[in-house]
Amino acid sequence: MESYLDTAPSSPAQSVEEMGDTDKPRPDSPMQQSSTLTDPSSSTQRAGDIVDNCTPLKEKLDKAREWILWQTINNEKAMYGPIGAFIEYVALIVQEKLISLDDSSSDNDLGRRLVLPSTKFDYNFSDTDDTMRIGMGLARANIDYPFDDNCRRFSYYEMLAVLVIKLKGDEDGFKDAFKRLYMNAREMYQQQHNLRFAWGVTVCGRLVRVCHFGHDRAIFSCNMDVTTPEGRRSFIKVLVNWSFCEESQLGRDPTMEYLHDLRCWQIACPSEKGCMGEGADVKYYYFSTVRCQAERVFGRHTRCFLATDIVPTAVVSTTNPLIPTVVIKDSWAFSKRNASDDACDEVRSLNKIKEGLSAQAAAKDIIFPKIEAGGRVSFQRNGEWVEDTTDTMYGKDKLAENNTDTVNGLDEARSDDDPLFRAHRRIVMSPIGESLCSTKSVTEFVTVICDAMRCHSAFVDHCNILHRDISDNNILVVRSEGIARGMLIDFDCAIDLKQKEPGNLHKVTGTLPYVSINNLSESDVERTSLDDWESMLCLICWFATRGTISGKRREYEELVKLPIAAWRHDSTNGMITAKMSAFSSPESFMSTIVNNFKPEGDNGEESNPIKNLAFLLYKRLFQNPDLTPDCHGTFEKRKHVEPKRRELSIKKELDAYELCYISSKRLSRVNPFKERAEKWKEISKQLLAFANAFWEKAMDLQKKANEANGNTAIDNIYQ
Repeated sequence: MESYLDTAPSSPAQSVEEMGDTDKPRPDSPMQQSSTLTDPSSSTQRAGDIVDNCTPLKEKLDKAREWILWQTINNEKAMYGPIGAFIEYVALIVQEKLISLDDSSSDNDLGRRLVLPSTKFDYNFSDTDDTMRIGMGLARANIDYPFDDNCRRFSYYEMLAVLVIKLKGDEDGFKDAFKRLYMNAREMYQQQHNLRFAWGVTVCGRLVRVCHFGHDRAIFSCNMDVTTPEGRRSFIKVLVNWSFCEESQLGRDPTMEYLHDLRCWQIACPSEKGCMGEGADVKYYYFSTVRCQAERVFGRHTRCFLATDIVPTAVVSTTNPLIPTVVIKDSWAFSKRNASDDACDEVRSLNKIKEGLSAQAAAKDIIFPKIEAGGRVSFQRNGEWVEDTTDTMYGKDKLAENNTDTVNGLDEARSDDDPLFRAHRRIVMSPIGESLCSTKSVTEFVTVICDAMRCHSAFVDHCNILHRDISDNNILVVRSEGIARGMLIDFDCAIDLKQKEPGNLHKVTGTLPYVSINNLSESDVERTSLDDWESMLCLICWFATRGTISGKRREYEELVKLPIAAWRHDSTNGMITAKMSAFSSPESFMSTIVNNFKPEGDNGEESNPIKNLAFLLYKRLFQNPDLTPDCHGTFEKRKHVEPKRRELSIKKELDAYELCYISSKRLSRVNPFKERAEKWKEISKQLLAFANAFWEKAMDLQKKANEANGNTAIDNIYQ
């Protein structure tokens, strides 16, 4: 990634005019900042003059020379101090320059911060359960930082970047350091709710590499050898750029701000028209509760905040909490560059659901997410409003132009149909729900999952929206007056059935443990509502095996020994094989799956309602009595076809045609998934009828149990 090294600000001692150049737009990532700066060698003498007259600088430089000269270091522990001194040396010169800047002549968009290393090395962070020790952390500090704190111990919450230090400077050393850095980046995403992308640094002996963790790729620079002037200059460019760049270029979200005086977050959301920017009606919300964190390095980085639009007037605390009225979903979904061309736009799907179900009498007894506002996030950069997308981070086609190294091999050129293009979306909706894991009885679980599929059917029938991602994360429990109801959420994978694109229904979508066989195998059979019903069956089976009641579930060690564990922990081909075997016949389904359901009824009796529901759904999906036996199960079957007259060839003889016929029987293959997909509407109605019947019974039992002060022993009334 040499362009990154060549285009960062060149020296902490460069002129104010050079640092304040605003004639050219700044891409969001410092990696892509356009350079109009001079060579840092022009500032070498000035830096030397400062060192001669400044004892702290001289002390830092003398200590840093142990690393730069690379003569006396023979273990990792001995590297920490010199590396920290090198970074502090740069920070001291940056501080000198920042203090001398005249506010009236500086660029208002220019950052003003110091980048400091931790002075505690090889330590654990206090805000994570991760037991992995980290060598050094980098964090930001105000320009008037006194440098007299010898106990700097940064947490992931305040971290700008993590340094992983290894003694070995070969490729194996870098791979080991990168694996550790990857785990650190995951922790940063979890703890920093406004983190858009993460930075990291590997130091392997005398070689430094800077890593940028995006949503689908990790990009790392070429080696910077600090024993050479060019290598030191390049590393200094990185540190100085972090000191002077805009907040968005550090990976922070400018539309989110932590209000220290009130101890809560303020977050800007798109207006009802779905836009942010000049002239747009941006609405602000406040939250202190995070329902969902970003738990992975790569992916959508979905976060959910429980918020209110009421401005807090006092410090938020346990005795003075915020009362949330909405949930804000913040995520980076795959998108099209032109929002109007995006077939999987969740905002569009939610608006269509809101319009389609509001006037439907049949939808009065279902609970569905109601959007209040939402759209793509935008922020100001260099005085102009820009959409927050992966193009904003990298610059369109920039990765293909630069000599960069990437993880996952994602370094190809991108087009307008780039499958890795993501847009930052933020959606405000209600009501607020709880995790599916919060169900307190079998009755509640049955109510919630049946409610979810009733929602699913309403979306298909009245809105032409196919969900395509049935999973435990996308079903919420909504409680009202002691009754648990279910709500289906997350429409990032949903499509409009009337506006489907060619091949769009053949892509693998969903959450792997619950993805249908047809979907997993990437067959050419069109995805239908039946795939979502099969996903729901998989979810029921998994929860019934693990246990549906909060606090009474099987341990992981016990689960991994059961056949159903292959659905979650095996390879894709292994998942396909395991599911096809389990669903191949009623006998196989009972022996491998149902018989392993965890008993959860009163007095240890088996949970009959879930067994019955699972078996009935299985029978209608894979052994439907309205279809011929050739369409049952999961494997293709050979079927005899009665002889038919076919014209094989035409021969012209005496101005007449000679017809040749087949007199023997022939065999053809029957794909049961294809046959069932052709009758998906009829089968879906049958499945919905079962869901409605179980839902009505479960709702009645919940009401009775509620009247009896929560007595749920009557779960076993199901037969």
